[in-house]
Order: sequence, then structure tokens, then C-alpha cells
Amino acid sequence: MMGEKVLLDTNVLVDVVNNSKAGSTLIKTLRKNKIEIYTFRKCVYELYSVLKGTTKDFGKKNNPLKRFLDVEVNDIAQQLFKQDPSVDTLGNTYYWYNLSEEWAYDSDLKKRYELIQKYLNPSEKEEALKKLETQRKFLLWKSKIKKAMHEIERIIMENEIKVCEYFQIYSSEWYKRKGFFIEQEFAVNSLLPNEDFEIIMAAFFLEVKAFITKDQKDLLWRGGLSLGLNIPNISFCSPGKIEQAIEDNFCLRHYK
Repeated sequence: MMGEKVLLDTNVLVDVVNNSKAGSTLIKTLRKNKIEIYTFRKCVYELYSVLKGTTKDFGKKNNPLKRFLDVEVNDIAQQLFKQDPSVDTLGNTYYWYNLSEEWAYDSDLKKRYELIQKYLNPSEKEEALKKLETQRKFLLWKSKIKKAMHEIERIIMENEIKVCEYFQIYSSEWYKRKGFFIEQEFAVNSLLPNEDFEIIMAAFFLEVKAFITKDQKDLLWRGGLSLGLNIPNISFCSPGKIEQAIEDNFCLRHYK
């Protein structure tokens, strides 16, 4: 199996960065068989979305990456989006998130608290203190999320998982000569979900033997059965079937 490659979907990457039994077993099996492990940059970005709570792929109560965030900040996002009446959840919530780090350099929040206490009259003080507390929560939330993002990137590197970047695919000669037509084939003649085109494109660009995913309904099943015969062979494989797939040299279109 020397020199063969596989690509990990987002849901499998979650198991790996969590160091779950399933994730660690998969990595050990692939390493033992000297198989190169890849993921796509979009999969890493999707992990960022899980951290921020802005994806519907995982339930907020069962956020699989919550261990990367301190208990203190696990519920801050929901407090800010839903419970704080001073925050416009459809407008400036996103704006505040973007700019929150600037507040850390405004002589720090403690000094501004002192200025509010010193210079504002009682009728203005309460509202100003509430806004300051909201800013503090945004700052804490974002700083912890960014720390968790760096930790996830570190774990990916530590597990020797290579990340395929967008530019590698879409600025390549492969895309001009072949990739564009494969993309059209996906759109017209397959049942692959549109949101997964880019990840599957990465798998074909890298010429991997298998795309490893836990998405049984959409990717494993549809991907395994609906690609045209003029598309290069690739196996869609459940992580629990990886040993069988390796023994078969990934000869089947899907391992479910």
C-alpha cells in the first residue's frame, strides 16, 4: 500500500482531533499500512464553524469540539445571540464578533470600567456597564475560539494529516484540463450534494484511493453508486470498514 492516499471528511476529522477511540484507531491503521492521510481546507474551516456554533451539522448541546473551549465560554455564544437584549442578533452581533479584539487594546476593559464609574451620571452608567460586559463576553469568546483553532491545527499536523488547499486545485493545470469537466459531471450526472463538490474535487485532484466519511446517506451511499463510469475510480469508505478496504486494495466503490 506504499504511496496510496486517502482523504478524511469533516466528520472523521472531528474524531481524529478529539482523539476518540475511532479516530485514533483509524490513524494507526492508515499509518501501519503506510498510507498518506489528507483532508481538505474546507473540512478544517467546518471545524472552525463547529467551534463557533454557526453550523447545523452538529447539535449545539452535543458540540463534539466543546472540550477545546473552557466551560466558562461554552455557552457564551448562545447568551450573546439569544439572551442579551442589548445585542441585535440579526445585525451587530456579527459586527461585534469581528471587531471584538480591538477592545483588548483600548487600555483594557478594566480602565474603561473605571472611566464609566468616574464620568458617567447614574442614568447612563447602568447601560454603559451592560454594554461593557457584553464586549467582555465577545472578547473572551473570540479569544478562546482562536486558541482552540490553533490547537486543532496543531493536532492535525501532529497526526501527519496534510491539508489540501483551494489554490492547489483551482489554479492547477489539472483543473483546466480535467477537473472542470469532472466538476460538471458531478453537477449533471451524479447525486452528490452540491455543498460537498469541493471536498470530492480535492479527493480526485489528489488521486486518493478512498474518501473516508461517516456520512452514510449522502456521500458514502450516493458517492459510492452514482458517479459515471468515465470518472476515475475512488472508494467511498466508512472509517469502520477501513481494514477491509485496505485488504481489498479499495477495489469496491463503497464500503458501508
